[in-house]
Amino acid sequence: MRSATGAAATALERARHPALPRLVRVLLLAAVADRSGGARATGVRHWLKYNIYGLGLPPIQLLANSATTEEKLEAEMRLMNFVVWLVTCMPSGRTISVESARKYVGQVISWMRRVHASDFAGDLQLRNLKDMIRGMRRELGERPKVVRWGCRTQQLREAMDRCLPRGSSRDAQMWRAALAVAFCGLLRGGEIGLPDGVPFSALYGISHADLRFLRRNGKLVAAIKLHVLKGKVLTGKTVTVFLESGGTLLDPVLELLEMLRLDPVDEALRAETPLFCIAGGEAITRRDVASMVKALMQAIGLDPARFGAHSLRIGGATAALAAGVPPTLIRVAGRWASDVFEIYTRLSMEAAAGMACIVGSTPFQDVEQGEFVSEELEALPFERAAMAHVDLDPESDGGADSDDEL
Repeated sequence: MRSATGAAATALERARHPALPRLVRVLLLAAVADRSGGARATGVRHWLKYNIYGLGLPPIQLLANSATTEEKLEAEMRLMNFVVWLVTCMPSGRTISVESARKYVGQVISWMRRVHASDFAGDLQLRNLKDMIRGMRRELGERPKVVRWGCRTQQLREAMDRCLPRGSSRDAQMWRAALAVAFCGLLRGGEIGLPDGVPFSALYGISHADLRFLRRNGKLVAAIKLHVLKGKVLTGKTVTVFLESGGTLLDPVLELLEMLRLDPVDEALRAETPLFCIAGGEAITRRDVASMVKALMQAIGLDPARFGAHSLRIGGATAALAAGVPPTLIRVAGRWASDVFEIYTRLSMEAAAGMACIVGSTPFQDVEQGEFVSEELEALPFERAAMAHVDLDPESDGGADSDDEL
């Protein structure tokens, strides 16, 4: 057995290994979800187009702190022109708000720091840029947020039967399963589909290994392990959602079983195969989910602009409220507030799994489609206070990561 002294000497030898700086570089780029230091972020993509195709200039502008004030102000001016271009010229084909433009500039600055180890415009504080954005808010205002409508249970069933008949094809059945799981499990768009540009990995997306079936009280239950969003995704934090069979309108367990029948996966490949993927094995994205929801609602005569990926979560929660499920249970089952979802796995199996059956069996007619206030499902002050004294998961580091913003 090697001595402690020998192991220490070996470790010191490896300190000079040339692979260490390369590993540091890889890990630095992996700080952002796209694992490329933010190069695939929407703001960076717009920045590249603006400079290369619009101005004919290199997008990477490295200025040392010793650069002249004139050079630094010129670099800041390019950023200011970029913001105005984003808001006024619709480079994506649709309106970009002042707030979105501000975030895009933050993405560009963060990308420059991570990938090129340089602050934009040297050590300039970018005060003119900040003042200009404040002025844009005052002069142009903020366009009102689009109010998303929730899919009604009966609407989603009708649209799926019309456009995605059960068992008609491998892809159609995959979508039926994904949509039913998202609706009955109150999933966010980013929980059922990957963020754009993010590769499938152990930290993102649901694999076949994350799905298992149980039998409780004579009913089949699907247990799906989700990777937690809202700041904890990089910690590997997970929560298991239980979905009981038997829904009269939507039955995620039935849809999952039919999907597996049409597209079985070898046991050895389960951990590396996305549970919900299109032909060819590519995991569906949040944007794919939004597009599918829009297409389905349009197929039954509704305005697709009012729907998106979040419409599944809204609809599922509204169905639960319509069925008389207590808001506290909906908050917990839907993982609506900071760490309240962690109590979810402490619920009885019957209470957790039964939610899916209730949601999938309850049609509803809301007063005005989309009239859903998520704040009603946020954790109440006394609930947060109670949770502060409970060690829900001693192995969780509780860390939160966020991209730098301007």
